[in-house]
Amino acid sequence: MIFRGIVLRTVKYRDAELIVDFFTLSHGRLSFVTHVSHSSRKSSQGVSFWRPLNLLEFEAELPVATARRLPRPKDVRVYENYADIPYNPVKSTLALFLSEFLSNVLRDTQSDATLYNYIEYSLRWLDAASQHLANFHLVFMMQLTRFVGIYPNLADSAPLRFFDLVAGTYCSSQPSHSSFLSPEEARLLPTLFRMNFANMHLFRLSRQQRWRCLEVINNYYSVHFPQFPQLRSIAVLREVFD
Repeated sequence: MIFRGIVLRTVKYRDAELIVDFFTLSHGRLSFVTHVSHSSRKSSQGVSFWRPLNLLEFEAELPVATARRLPRPKDVRVYENYADIPYNPVKSTLALFLSEFLSNVLRDTQSDATLYNYIEYSLRWLDAASQHLANFHLVFMMQLTRFVGIYPNLADSAPLRFFDLVAGTYCSSQPSHSSFLSPEEARLLPTLFRMNFANMHLFRLSRQQRWRCLEVINNYYSVHFPQFPQLRSIAVLREVFD
């Protein structure tokens, strides 16, 4: 069958093989094993071809849980070439971060065309953008909550209300656990969630505010997704944006 998928990550399997994790349009998250050529004459099969977040189309058998070996993709092609992401250090760093983030959020995700299309649209937008990228990852992560079932309830915002990250809603008293925002920070959430790719350049966040936003959003995902780790690529993101 024909698959269309977004590369989430690759893991070295043998000397010339990789296990490639995809988020596919038709079947959600799936894994395949592929041969990797180290010859420049076979660049279509080289390591860079399987770069995380590449948009690929290929033919393969559907993986079976009881099978002893993962199926191999064939007739693989890039169905949307990136013009700038691989060559722009800021964009490639954002892509590195998003690939690690998505790889953990989409661990057991089933087929979801709306979610797939949102991710694909976001990647195309990033590739085409020429400036104002500092808030891109924040917007992507906040808007993704709509598609993965954890969009916060922001209806009851008020100056003296806390925000419970576990319940995803405002509350009048401090929660008994540590995953909450103070009223001072909680009142800013509705404004931040109005950000989108088109207007995010209008939100003038300081470096400290931006990192605090990332910390809060990351904590929100870690509360709602089991085994969500400390993302290693955040350190790389800091180096680039600092």
